[in-house]
Amino acid sequence: MRVHLWGTESLAPLFRERGDRVSFGEPLPLDADLYLLSRDSENLRRLEQGLVILDLRADADPALADRLPYADLGLVDDRAARAALAETVGCEPDRLFIVDDDRDLLALIDRALADDLPPAVVVTEEPPQEAAPDEAALAVRLAVLARQADVMLRGYRVRSKLPLIGPLIAWFRRNLTSHLREPYLDPILERQVALNRELVAILQEMLQRQTALETRLKRLEERQNDGNEGPSCH
Repeated sequence: MRVHLWGTESLAPLFRERGDRVSFGEPLPLDADLYLLSRDSENLRRLEQGLVILDLRADADPALADRLPYADLGLVDDRAARAALAETVGCEPDRLFIVDDDRDLLALIDRALADDLPPAVVVTEEPPQEAAPDEAALAVRLAVLARQADVMLRGYRVRSKLPLIGPLIAWFRRNLTSHLREPYLDPILERQVALNRELVAILQEMLQRQTALETRLKRLEERQNDGNEGPSCH
């Protein structure tokens, strides 16, 4: 089987161990049997064959979530991330999987290729029981905002796939825009990232305080009810 990895190169030994042919990076080939990506690619829309899996776990490209409609499956960290993506992107929850380890990832791939899902082993973490449903939903949405706070495309590199002169073209493109990007665009975007993260942190703290306050009020009400239900004198 031909496997193409983009942003997930660390998984290459896992596939090579079982005899798969592995390729990497951009541009995405159009004839692979499996695509496992944690970086965005324009070529994603053009893939007409193979199993396409987007790895949306930690360190994934934030823009990758918007590509879920073009993929077969998605990998997420937990149930909160699954619910958030289902809500914000509109992806069916049964296409998003929480994989316990790399061996379970192989099992998921094999079962998906055999059209026999769900996978054998997934993590089934339960949401916090103390939080009210509306507070849990807010926590999920804040978790999504936290992952999307960094709007910089930090993994992007200017490349050209033309033979021989490709590196020269890429060098020319980098230097053509560097006088605008480095002194102007990059500082503006970094300030935006800092602002986004600060706003998310403030909102998370406000939610924590609200949850703590509602918990205290609930305990006071319970104590008051217990006092009112005490033994009466006849």
